[in-house]
Amino acid sequence: MKILVISPVVSQELLKDDKEYFQGLADPATEVVVASIEKGPASIETFHDAVYAGPEILRIVRERHDAVHAIMVNCFADPGVDAAREITDKVVLGPAETAMSVALHLGATFSVISILPNTTPWVRWQARKLGVESRLASAIGIDIPVLEIDESAEATVNEILKAAELAIKRDGAEVIVLGCTGMVSVAQTVRERLSVPVVEPAATTLKMAELLVKLGLRHHHGGLYLSATFDKIQGY
Repeated sequence: MKILVISPVVSQELLKDDKEYFQGLADPATEVVVASIEKGPASIETFHDAVYAGPEILRIVRERHDAVHAIMVNCFADPGVDAAREITDKVVLGPAETAMSVALHLGATFSVISILPNTTPWVRWQARKLGVESRLASAIGIDIPVLEIDESAEATVNEILKAAELAIKRDGAEVIVLGCTGMVSVAQTVRERLSVPVVEPAATTLKMAELLVKLGLRHHHGGLYLSATFDKIQGY
């Protein structure tokens, strides 16, 4: 099995770390290949960022989908995921959709801890789209931008823990979902310090991709997802 992980930000430096992390999680028979966009945002924190990442994500999917069994877009905003599903009949997954769906199996309610204050309305919008808003206890953003998550791991962990404890005690969250795939470097530390399950979205999405391929399942075409029409797209 071969799974393509697309980093929807301009950063060749991340690819080596991504390759090592995902390959270490994958089953022995799974090969993980990674790719990043060549032009677009350095990080995704707004809808504006996500839209600019879109054309490059779709280009990579179109060029490489025939050589893989599944595709993962490695960002909690799930940029380009719906559109990519119209290009290919291979499984295409985004971390937000996958992590929230897995959280439903682990507790009655879940909270998402992500970055920046716009997290709360954005995650609620995502949960509403996915039909799981009634199970979302809360969405809390820590005041640390994506590109600063690793600058001080201790500070990032402390902010995540502070928000998570608030979600658990105030909002009744039984599961914590980390709402940024950039939090992968601190996920294990957070998990060790909390009393509830912690879903790391990047790892969860890769393993879900493996599972769906093994089960022979893929997205339905002909309802929500139609086949993309390339001849009417101009300038790309």
